[in-house]
Amino acid sequence: MNKKSLNILSAALLMALSGAVSAASTSWSFQSNATSSVAATGFASKVAEFSSMTYTNGAGNSVTMNAFANTATNAKIEAAYLNYQGSSGLGVTSRDSGSNDEVTSTGYLNNPQHSFDNQGATESILFSFSSDFTLEQLDFGWTTNDSDVQVYAYTSATAFSTGTILTKDYSTLTGWTKVGDFASPSDPRLTTNSTYSRYWLVTPGPASDKLDYIKLAGVTGSYKPTTPPPAVPEPMSLALVGTALAGMIAVRRRKAA
Repeated sequence: MNKKSLNILSAALLMALSGAVSAASTSWSFQSNATSSVAATGFASKVAEFSSMTYTNGAGNSVTMNAFANTATNAKIEAAYLNYQGSSGLGVTSRDSGSNDEVTSTGYLNNPQHSFDNQGATESILFSFSSDFTLEQLDFGWTTNDSDVQVYAYTSATAFSTGTILTKDYSTLTGWTKVGDFASPSDPRLTTNSTYSRYWLVTPGPASDKLDYIKLAGVTGSYKPTTPPPAVPEPMSLALVGTALAGMIAVRRRKAA
């Protein structure tokens, strides 16, 4: 075996032993009550509303959500409220500019504005993860109209605070990178997304496409690996390793002879 062949086998051995494994995806379902939540007085007296909701999945990973909407003066963003919609998932209650037309006079939510929507005001849900995370899929339990979504990631080097959202407007958010517009629920996968961030903002939209109504049923994504994960050789990789080792041993024996 010549030196070139030995180099090829050595490279194959290194690839088989050191190849990185893709980060595994993790999911949360919002089709049951949150693991923990912070209740709020909110806008609808006959509906349980929350200023934050935290879901912990079977792997012990948690995500916390808060709601916002551009319902303040001059369409600036202020706090809104999450509400649990049973097996359909989560909706958002916001105070529309001028009048609160999401809530009936009897304290219940209007249909279809009992959802997460952009009728009148544009509502948004902030996802906070424990470490850098990339969104891969949004699941919807109920929709009306085409139900597109806009996705933003907080990518600034400045420490995140809700001040990067409150009193701002969606067109001039500072520190946020718009990952894209996605057509859902026909294809809820965020196929073009390779961005990692601890904080993600999702809104129905885009703004030019009004009347998107969504109940959010779940989310899937992956945490950013902090170190290269150990390689787990597959059968083909093991065979390649064996071939490489045999070749290297044969070369050593010929040299010894």
